[in-house]
Amino acid sequence: MTEYLLGIDNGSTVSKAAIFDLQGREVQIASRTVELDYPHPGWTERPMERVWQSTAAAIKEAITKSGINPKQIIGIGATGHGNGIYLLNKQGRPLCPGIASLDTRAAGIIDDWNKKDLHSQAFPFTLQAFWPAQPNALLAWFKQNQPETYQKIGAVLLIKDYIKYCLTGKITTDFTDMTATSLMHVPQKRYSKELLDMFDIPEVWDALPTPVESFEVVGKVTAEAAKSTGLAVGTPVVGGMFDVEGSALGAGVVAAGQVCIVAGTWSINEIVTAEPLVNPDLFMTVAYTVPELWLSIEASATSATNLEWFVKHFCAEERIEADKRGVSVYQVCNELVASLPPGGTDIIFHPFLFGSNVQATARSGFYGVAGWHTKAHLLRALYEGVVYGHLNHIDNLRKAGAKMDVARLTGGGSRSKVWTQVFADAIQLPMEVPAGTEIGARGAAMSAGIGAGVYKDHADAVAKAVKLDRRQEPNPEATPFYLARYAEYKRLLDAMRDPWDHLNKLSR
Repeated sequence: MTEYLLGIDNGSTVSKAAIFDLQGREVQIASRTVELDYPHPGWTERPMERVWQSTAAAIKEAITKSGINPKQIIGIGATGHGNGIYLLNKQGRPLCPGIASLDTRAAGIIDDWNKKDLHSQAFPFTLQAFWPAQPNALLAWFKQNQPETYQKIGAVLLIKDYIKYCLTGKITTDFTDMTATSLMHVPQKRYSKELLDMFDIPEVWDALPTPVESFEVVGKVTAEAAKSTGLAVGTPVVGGMFDVEGSALGAGVVAAGQVCIVAGTWSINEIVTAEPLVNPDLFMTVAYTVPELWLSIEASATSATNLEWFVKHFCAEERIEADKRGVSVYQVCNELVASLPPGGTDIIFHPFLFGSNVQATARSGFYGVAGWHTKAHLLRALYEGVVYGHLNHIDNLRKAGAKMDVARLTGGGSRSKVWTQVFADAIQLPMEVPAGTEIGARGAAMSAGIGAGVYKDHADAVAKAVKLDRRQEPNPEATPFYLARYAEYKRLLDAMRDPWDHLNKLSR
């Protein structure tokens, strides 16, 4: 009987279920949109029951459409957005809506901690920055603003932990996710009472779930969950992982020095190291899914969604052409970009439509546009600007001591050969693009395969389940063109700081 693995991936707005064979090939994928609620400014949440129902429906659809017997699924792994918070009460039921990782209700908590210079005290434990959607800040917010809810907390979970709980009835977490919450002494991979005291949330100590390795079996599918999902009762479920780690593992990153770049909604730039990188200028360093290894991450919402916005608003002609030719509008955009050589545009683009790693008020912009420029010049500037945003993060990792040999590139941007080449030329690393589309879910499924014993370890899982679509080498003749424009990109960052602040005041 052919065996399969199930990977579950819960993002901020979509729940996905993907069935893989043991060679890592996608057999069936199903998804459900989970609408976010915004009850107050800065609040981003949705009922926890809605998240489970959407996930269960996606699993059932994937199994039904695949035509396989549910008993052929020998292991289940889950991944999901990091941070946010999903609370159970002391009776094991959802306590309040699940809070997503884009939530900013605790921004005032962070401001107060920064005024007290709390970060310098916490950093030796956490190895990461503060931000409002982390569980430490959200727990402090509940204590200050909804004490009645705070007192009822029975379990502090992340989204994939809640899904595991619904599948198995067991309350657990894993090290990759929990070392990103500022609740753990990261170098020692343990919860820290010192941190809880620092954040004035010592009462939640008993509500923190037991952490396990991502590939450890934590429970089995219950009869109730089987009824909702179509899964077989007793199917093993493993610890799962932080979604950025699922993407790295699913891309085949398992050795120190390997880099994973995700060019999607977020610009994710991460490197595996043998020892944790300790640098307060980095976004975060966390435990990696491969035991004894570490992952340092630099990230911001500055990647391929900039192209989606541009296409939506300014590419009506390209859409018509794409429809006539029966191709994607993005293929037409790629052709426009490829019509110009490296150095073919002198326009600089800042990819800050949806976020920034520079300052909170930063805005996107095309700089240096003249009457003779065409849409091709604007698109090439956009492609390059997104890469420069990634390069800015990569530079931070390099300054912190990261040594890089090769990068695995995933996300929507990786589907474009011309964009991938800009990444290789500007960052000066070979870009290896893995085959497949659901890379994060594959990483979760691979962990389930280790737990089920079909893979010996992570290296064996990668050897058997990850295939490369292509590898693109840097072109040293093109690199100087990109580095010259990257220098202007950075110069404009400094020049625009005050104007961005003033523009922000106009929008109030």
